[in-house]
Amino acid sequence: MSNFLTLLKTFIKTTELTSAEKKRSKHFYKIMGTAVVLLIMIPAGLLVGIITYALTLGVMSYDGTTQGANIILHIISILSVIFGINVIINIFYFSNDIENLIPLPLKPREIVSAKFAYSLLSENIMEFILILGACAGFMCAHGFSATGIVASLIGILTVPIIPLAYCGIIAVIFMYFTHSVKNRDFLNKITGIGTAVLIVGSLVALVSVSGFNPEAIVSSLASADNGFLNVMNIIFPHIPLMMDSIAGDRAYLLILYLLANVVVVAIFLFLASKMYIKGVSDINTTKSKRSKSIAGQAIEKSVQKDIFASYLKKEFLVLFRTPPFFMDCIAINLLWPVFMAVIMILQGSTNFLSGVLTPYLAGDRKSITIITVSAVVISALVTAINSIASSSISREGKHFQFMRYIPVGLRTQINAKALASIIISGSVMVLYVIAFNVYCAILATTFNPFVFIVTPLIHIALSLICVVFVTYLGIFLDTINPKLVWDDEINALRGNYNTVINAAIIIAITAAICTISLVLLWIFSVEPAIINLGLVIVMCVLAVVAQKVCLKKGVANLEQIES
Repeated sequence: MSNFLTLLKTFIKTTELTSAEKKRSKHFYKIMGTAVVLLIMIPAGLLVGIITYALTLGVMSYDGTTQGANIILHIISILSVIFGINVIINIFYFSNDIENLIPLPLKPREIVSAKFAYSLLSENIMEFILILGACAGFMCAHGFSATGIVASLIGILTVPIIPLAYCGIIAVIFMYFTHSVKNRDFLNKITGIGTAVLIVGSLVALVSVSGFNPEAIVSSLASADNGFLNVMNIIFPHIPLMMDSIAGDRAYLLILYLLANVVVVAIFLFLASKMYIKGVSDINTTKSKRSKSIAGQAIEKSVQKDIFASYLKKEFLVLFRTPPFFMDCIAINLLWPVFMAVIMILQGSTNFLSGVLTPYLAGDRKSITIITVSAVVISALVTAINSIASSSISREGKHFQFMRYIPVGLRTQINAKALASIIISGSVMVLYVIAFNVYCAILATTFNPFVFIVTPLIHIALSLICVVFVTYLGIFLDTINPKLVWDDEINALRGNYNTVINAAIIIAITAAICTISLVLLWIFSVEPAIINLGLVIVMCVLAVVAQKVCLKKGVANLEQIES
């Protein structure tokens, strides 16, 4: 136990800011951390709580009890498995501390259990908040009890254990039988493809339950023959045990819940004790076939060409040829439209957009304004979430000094990084606008030139302006305190809070834009054309200000880091 606690404290210590980072950040992370909690974490928890509350009331009207909360917690657990596999593999097998840990007189289960606990604490803060929201929403609908409150408090911290233990079991078995694989990028590609398949498969399975029709979902969940829920109860048996203990005020179910966690973790640690050393030793004694980093190859291939074009090419090569960067920065732009398309296809002609688009296709100016505001929000949020801009400096890692000493101005380098983000995010947003209008054309019975020509051009222009604004804002945030110390590419993104901070700021700005636009439209009856023009002006001003601040203050921040 002493070795476990010592290792856990050491792993946690390594995630703390270095003295240089603390000096650079000063009060930045305190202020921005508060913004993240207020604008992302608390609203997300409240949203989950409201959904759980509504589902619980719905299933109770069909003589159900915990089914609504169960499905919410199952979805959270599925997402935990999907996004946890790659993280667990990298923490268990590819972190730089492995070479120092293996020679020490430590048992495999001590190393793995400490890394597992570290992963649980560092990777599931948001999940803890979502579980809190689900438990609170359920008890608000069903009722509070002493056992329920205790079970909820225990569940908030322990529900993620079994999903993460599944990730650990998959990791040790997978790496044990593929220990001869020499290229870490190949493994990242395999896990990335597997993650995408799991996401799409889970979405199809969930939507196929009842096509996302609210009434059908509630009645289906309350029935005893809901196949999806029954399968999930088998895969994650701890969730119905915990929720039944909360609902029924039965302490013995809480004991069974804890026992289920112990059994799954014990199986994981047993497998790790037999398989971990074999898998990790072969990988660490075998170097990747690619002796140079992606960044190094990109730099080498970018000589004897125009400076700006060479640096831009380097950025594209790093993003597209590094699997973690490709999955988290580029592929994510294409995943959520796939989800939306699958939902709409399964819902058929009565999908969630059909009611909104009818007045839009008829040329209703208010509907057009609402769609335009939605385009601004989506463009800004997608660009912020994809982290291309907000990790642009952090991605340099140990190559950061290269930025400082090459005979290329920092302004030029920042503009190249910005252009890479603008090209990728902007082109994706243009594709979204085109796809949306193609879908509208299929539904339309008449051709409205304003709807199909003028409005799409406005949407494209606004989307590109939003992309420029969010890009320079994200780069500026990353210059304040970039995550330059990381041992693998996933840590460069996972340990970089600038993406979350950027998203929190964008959520606040877009929320203000939405509120002001809708108030002007519905309460003060301002002409939609004036509102649209105002949106263009506001976003242009924000984009110009963000660019100027980034190129001035951002360069100063980078020079300060160097000194």
